[in-house]
Amino acid sequence: MMWTSGHVLGLAAVVHPVSSYEHFNDTLHESRIRRSSRRRHFHEGRYDAYYDHNIPLTLPGMYRGPRDNQALLRLETNRTRTAVDCCPTVLEMVEPEGGKNQDGIYVELYRDHNYRQRFYELSCHKDILNKPCRFMDKKLHNQSLCVQQHSYTYALVKDTPSHRNKNFPTFPAHGSGGATYTLDYISVRSGCSCVVMPNKKKRNKMKHKRKNDERDER
Repeated sequence: MMWTSGHVLGLAAVVHPVSSYEHFNDTLHESRIRRSSRRRHFHEGRYDAYYDHNIPLTLPGMYRGPRDNQALLRLETNRTRTAVDCCPTVLEMVEPEGGKNQDGIYVELYRDHNYRQRFYELSCHKDILNKPCRFMDKKLHNQSLCVQQHSYTYALVKDTPSHRNKNFPTFPAHGSGGATYTLDYISVRSGCSCVVMPNKKKRNKMKHKRKNDERDER
């Protein structure tokens, strides 16, 4: 999130200590660069491992044997990417009009013709979302799934009665018709995770077997 030039709402003295998400990301990026002098290999391999929605994945969701997995590793690794993801992620900057807070309530974000709140998000590559993970063992491949992860970050939102029990201050917005704004958390995409689920067929067979055993005992 970004208050351009640090003077959104004319409340720099109040907002500055809280900072903004885009400033936080920029600061984080700069700190990674500074640390990269000590761990350059790790920095390049991890930070540059993001993918692109415009570049399709090769046979996403399909099972690959060991030889094909090695071929995929060679295809996707290069001088800047020294590792690949089982569930590839895409780094995106978004400018939403609103979002859901921790209470599941949709909140309207502050914006005008000059200012937009920006967020960096990590989303599942569209080709792999809700499909089996890559590089999985054959026995677990169909039980795996690439799922979207979410986390919460600060945002400047339109004040509503639901915020009255929170300790965030409210800010009058210039030219907003008397509306006030406050800080809240909103949900953002934060990564793509590989999850493995139990085999439903085997579980159903085990339940059926236990029921039959119980009947035989009777």
